This record gives sequence, structure tokens and C-alpha cells, in this order.
Amino acid sequence: MSKVFSAGEVLAGRYKVLEYHAAGGMQEVYIARDLALDRKVALKTPKAGVVDRRFRRGAEMGARVVHPNVAATFDYYEDDRVTFLVEELVAGRDLAKLLDVEFYYLDPILAARVLHHVAKALNEAHRVGICHRDLKPSNIMTSGDPGVTMVKLTDFGIAKLAESEIEAEMNLFDEDQSTLTSSNTLLGAVPYMAPECWVNWKNAGQPMDVWAFGCIAYQLLVGAPPFGAGRAAIFNVGRLSHTGVNLEKPAWFGTHKVTEVLEDDLWDMIKRCLCIDPVGRPTMSQIVEEFNDLCYASTDRCLGTVGSFKIGYVGGGTGNCGFITESIGLSTFFHGTVFYGGQPMEGQRVSFSKYPGVPYPRCSPVLLLKPKPN
Repeated sequence: MSKVFSAGEVLAGRYKVLEYHAAGGMQEVYIARDLALDRKVALKTPKAGVVDRRFRRGAEMGARVVHPNVAATFDYYEDDRVTFLVEELVAGRDLAKLLDVEFYYLDPILAARVLHHVAKALNEAHRVGICHRDLKPSNIMTSGDPGVTMVKLTDFGIAKLAESEIEAEMNLFDEDQSTLTSSNTLLGAVPYMAPECWVNWKNAGQPMDVWAFGCIAYQLLVGAPPFGAGRAAIFNVGRLSHTGVNLEKPAWFGTHKVTEVLEDDLWDMIKRCLCIDPVGRPTMSQIVEEFNDLCYASTDRCLGTVGSFKIGYVGGGTGNCGFITESIGLSTFFHGTVFYGGQPMEGQRVSFSKYPGVPYPRCSPVLLLKPKPN
């Protein structure tokens, strides 16, 4: 693939390109050094690197959303040759990658923590009159650690370009619903697109972000988007006007007494976000207020492996108990009722919150992680 910029290139006399970082459907991302302020930044440009007024309008919108959970827009530049925006560099991985390589699903405590941050970012955008219009896990940057301690919404600056391509693709789909062109931008967006987007994309507003938020919330708790992915999602969402939204709770809901109330609260929120009628959905302001009232822990999380687990634990105790071995060799006690991910087995990778205990520290919750790739 031919890249727009080369390592070592200095742009606008200020930004030195350090390395190519990634590409999305509409943009290329580079890591650069801001020579004026001596800091690393994310430098983003449309795929072709050309001037595009939609990209500028998107950057202007992003700059208006100032919040700790939004990646800050620092600068914008264009000339006859190139156009790019400069954004806060968030070290870590986007939520889509995290779900792909680390998590089968999130326990309710961690899901609530992540969603609360996303809700606050969206609420600030909506407060200043901006709709993201391309909300999906790949546009949510995270710190990538076991507790996902940092969450930042990004890519307001690319939303206008994505919006244009999605609209063009949908117009083609309206002409011939038996086919769909191969737009990665559209196929990546459709699992999170509200039903009204297919009726009148231009008039869909902030409630479409609420729908997308509900889809992401469901995915965090289940491990997959509620209506499938790619082409299948288009037809599944299209049928909702006839069938209604009938989602089944995750099979593991109700099996952990410690989070039953939180599970019910999150599920109720998801159902209201996925209301077919946009008017019936809550606002992001209401959602933030609900999260402010939820009871969930925000403790740090550690990594370890299940060292042992027994059913009917020996030594006079009862129930299903075991130990987790941390990377530094310490052992931490856990009970089976706080394990999220099925039956614990020796050698499984887990993340967990740890608390003081005698004779061993205790941990809760314990979340099963995907095996490390070979």
C-alpha cells in the first residue's frame, strides 16, 4: 500500500512523521512528533491525502468537544498538496481490538465502567450540538490494560468523510437491495446503525448515537453485536420494524448474586437504547445520570492464571474455590461465584480485582481472558 507520508518527513514545518501507525476505511494514521511542543501526537489524513472540506468540518466539530473522555483535537492543516489533523495520541488499543484479542465478554462491573466513560464523552458531544454518527468500538480508544482504566472517544474528524461514503453506499443499496458494494466503512458501521438511518440518513440525529451506544453495551456483555455483522446486520435491522427488538439476556446473567442488580440495570438501559422509535430512546444526559446512580467498583485489575480450582473445597470449607497465580508469583483466593467465563480451569488467563484477606488476599470479580496468541 502506498502511504501518504514517509518517516522523517516534516509537515507544516512542525510535525515530524515518526512512523506509520494504522489505516481505517477512510484515513491513514501516523505517529508524529510536535517539534514546537516536543510531544508525540497522532496525525491523521484522508486515505488519498488530498484536501477535503468534509474532513475540515469534521476536525472543527471534534475541536468543539473538550472532555477527558474525548481524544483532543490539537491542530488542522491543509494546502494544495495535503490535508491532515493532529490529535492527542492515546497509547493503547481501540475497543474493537481489545474485544478481538483479550475479552470474550466483559463482566458487568467492567462493562459499566467502560460504558460510563463512553456515555460521558457522547453526552458532551451532544451538549454542544454534535452527533458522532460513526460510533463503533474501533472509534473508542482505550489504555489496553486489564481494567481498561482510560477510555477516549475519537475520530470526530473523520466522521464527515465516513458519513459521505456511507450515504453513497446506502443510496446504491436502495436501488438494488440484492447487492451491496464492498465498502469497509459501511460494513464496519452497519452493526451499530439505527433503523432510521436506513429510512433517511440525512435526518438521523443524536438518537442514532444512543442506538449505537446500546449496541456496544450489548456487545460488551455478550461478545457480539446484537444484530450480527456485515451484510447480515442490514437485513436483521431491516426486519425490526415488523418483528420488534427481542433480545435474549446472556446465559450467564443471574448466576452471580454479587452483580444481579447491576446486570438488570444494564439490561434495562440496553433495551431502552434499542427502542425502534428514536423518540423513545433516552438522551445521553439521562444515560449519564443513570450511570452516576449505578453501584459498581472502579478498582484496578491484575493479570494472572488460574492455579487451582476445586469443587467442594477441602480444608473444612464448602463451595467452589480456587487460587489465582499472579505474574509475580503471589497466590490470591477466589470463590467460583465471582468467576465470569464458565467453569474455572487450571491455566486459564484471567483479570481480577484484589482485596486484602487472611491468610490470602481475595479477588472479585475474576474475568476469563482469551489465551495469548502463539
